[in-house]
Amino acid sequence: MDFLITEDELKNEIQEIEQTFLNKNAAYFEIINYCRKVLETYRKEIYLNGFPDTPSEIQFFKKQKTIPLTYQIYYENLLSIELEISSIDESSQSKFISKKIQKINSFLTGHKNFLRYIALDQEYMDEIYFTRKYFHKDHIVNYSHYERDPLFSCSHDLLLSELNARNFLLKYLNNKFRVKESASIAYEEPIKINWTSSKVALTELIYALQVSGSINNGNTTLKELVDIFETLTGLDLGDYHHTFLRLRSRSEPLKFIDKMRNSMLEYMEELDA
Repeated sequence: MDFLITEDELKNEIQEIEQTFLNKNAAYFEIINYCRKVLETYRKEIYLNGFPDTPSEIQFFKKQKTIPLTYQIYYENLLSIELEISSIDESSQSKFISKKIQKINSFLTGHKNFLRYIALDQEYMDEIYFTRKYFHKDHIVNYSHYERDPLFSCSHDLLLSELNARNFLLKYLNNKFRVKESASIAYEEPIKINWTSSKVALTELIYALQVSGSINNGNTTLKELVDIFETLTGLDLGDYHHTFLRLRSRSEPLKFIDKMRNSMLEYMEELDA
């Protein structure tokens, strides 16, 4: 199945999209569309070629299809939550997030037996759960808000993806809740700046400040600086280590710093003119 992509490949593409958009909601929407395109490619291939045997079908629905489907569901939920939060006043946001966390925990608890089956890497129910043979029978797990193509779905591929996505979402919401609770005890709102260059450029600047020892004589860690600038800008820099690796591989690794230097030189020349 040469058309399949690995989880690392998909995550790298998602990282690329997140770094491209300053507006995180716009990035989430683009990621959702990307995952849908991957799944549509998979659908067409399955329609045309099918599976050579049952183990291949199980492998596809249990391991391979669930990768893009998990991230599609995760980012759909993430976008929905962020849009809801933006319409709620600050004092009610922690309560809203707490209710979402409780709802997710309840959903995960309700499927603890299936989660245990997956966690223990068991296989005795795989033919029922992860082949299309039982799609139309009583084993099907129904989700009315998702399309279920009988040639591209089995009874439990969507459930597994939903559970994976909710685990991701639980981690995200727990972090967001801690941030909200910490902010609620602060005496003043932190100063915010509107960063109008790219996230990649900001990452380049943060690394330069850290390695040059320009902040606290070099005693501030890279993570601390990232946290400070994320608070100042309201941006999520994501996997900044991966972004730095991309910077090193560019033909102009210090593109933003060079731009700042050239801008300063031009400004000085204008003052001297």
